[in-house]
Amino acid sequence: MAPRIAQAELAVAAARLDAVAGFYEQALGFAVERRDGRVAIPVGADVLQLAATGDDTDPFHHFALLVPGDRFDAARAWLGERAETLARDGGETVFPFDFWDAQAVYFHDPAGNIVELIAHADTAERGATGDFSAAELAGLSEVGIVVDDTAAAVAALERELGLELWSGSAEQLAFVGAKAHTLILAPPGRGWLPTGRPAEAHAATVTLTGGTKGAVVLAASPERRVLTTG
Repeated sequence: MAPRIAQAELAVAAARLDAVAGFYEQALGFAVERRDGRVAIPVGADVLQLAATGDDTDPFHHFALLVPGDRFDAARAWLGERAETLARDGGETVFPFDFWDAQAVYFHDPAGNIVELIAHADTAERGATGDFSAAELAGLSEVGIVVDDTAAAVAALERELGLELWSGSAEQLAFVGAKAHTLILAPPGRGWLPTGRPAEAHAATVTLTGGTKGAVVLAASPERRVLTTG
């Protein structure tokens, strides 16, 4: 069975934590849980956890939430009523990824995270109709991890965990894992879609399940390392 992202814990500035919790709970309608300087947000069967830093840094991350493949238009309309969607040159806010048979839309949360809603065709579809809600999101689809040497990180993850590069480039922007459930390994300074904001390394912990080694924890620190534990 292909691995999936069961939980991602990402660092955010302590001063922004209340605003982040309010946004996901009140604006987007997630069942947010606050505990011990953390905000836990269930996304399908997965959990996005935002943890306050213990210093004065102001980290940001890129991650994507998985929309059922047949619900992209409804999800985009739902998001547009609750947040400002980010546009590329020309003002278009829908990003087609034809080589994946996917579509995406982006927004910022109050922590400055670049958040993506992505729908892959024929993935997580349940035949739902009508207005969209946060409860329909099927899980964590992508988490960006910033590393100094993407090729070395890709090789290590394949060697140690059997995680394969399925799209992108091992030397630049590497999509590792499986379609719709992937880690994005990026070098520092590379611009994230759609704003081009240079990637920065900040504390992140990602728990994968469903692979050959059971639950595996990957930790990316400001030192830009990828560590694995079984």
